[in-house]
Amino acid sequence: MAKQSTLDKSIKEFISPKHWLSWLGMGVAFLISFLPWPVLQGVGKIFGGLLYSLSPRRRHICNVNFKICFPEMTKAERKKLTKEHFKSIGQGTLETFASWFQDKNRFASRVVFEGQEVIDQVLAKGRGCILISGHFSSLDICGSQVPRILDVHPIYKLQKNPVVNWVMERQRKAIFSKTIERRNMREVLKSLKKNKAVWYAVDQDYGRRDSVFAPFYGRECATIAHIGRIAKMTNAPVVLYDYGRTENGYHLTFTEVPNFPTPDDIENATTINRLMEESINPKKPQYFWAHRRFKTQKEKGTPSPY
Repeated sequence: MAKQSTLDKSIKEFISPKHWLSWLGMGVAFLISFLPWPVLQGVGKIFGGLLYSLSPRRRHICNVNFKICFPEMTKAERKKLTKEHFKSIGQGTLETFASWFQDKNRFASRVVFEGQEVIDQVLAKGRGCILISGHFSSLDICGSQVPRILDVHPIYKLQKNPVVNWVMERQRKAIFSKTIERRNMREVLKSLKKNKAVWYAVDQDYGRRDSVFAPFYGRECATIAHIGRIAKMTNAPVVLYDYGRTENGYHLTFTEVPNFPTPDDIENATTINRLMEESINPKKPQYFWAHRRFKTQKEKGTPSPY
């Protein structure tokens, strides 16, 4: 069952003293969002360095992921990549504030789109399309640019902090014509039927119940199975949405996934993970390595590597 949106609740529920610190944080985020882009990036790197110092648990998760995915890396190389990753996360955090509180056209001149013809071709079929992507640090700022060329309905997961949820949902509602809580399959099907794009980030571990196991950098990991199932059910084309931060802005690429789906869930999940690897490799520091990608083990009872 889909969870209730925080927008359905009265603002009075979020103004009690227990939420004041969260509102203060949102106020600081609002002010930060006005920084010029070069300053935003510089401050973001400094903030990421602070996060690195204060987050031993996340540093550990990164180190484990690098050992699994890049066994050839030395300890020094893993440490260096972890530091670069945290700087990227810091940049992405401040970019998220900008995407929430600033007009989406503010950084439009820094965005390069590739694959407009792909979008036109798949939507001409009249079955909508399923965008798939990974979690990179520029997710929010790049995501805010997609509506400039495509009416996309992103799938999201509610956060634990209700104030952050309220702000996030309110601001995203101003950017996207519709957002869909990740368990609300009825709305997903409605959007595809109306020839809209539905956007899934497909690279996180949602547990054994909703997953099949497929290799990711050579290690079997829980991978969501319903992308292929939705594509089979609706005959909607699947498009890889690859995005990332460049020296001067952002690059967004759209590529139709050929021969997808197949009748086999594991084969579909294997394809998805291969596409994620191909997206990650050119920009490793930007990927969300602090996520416990391998927390659900294929064999029940096997301890988590984290």
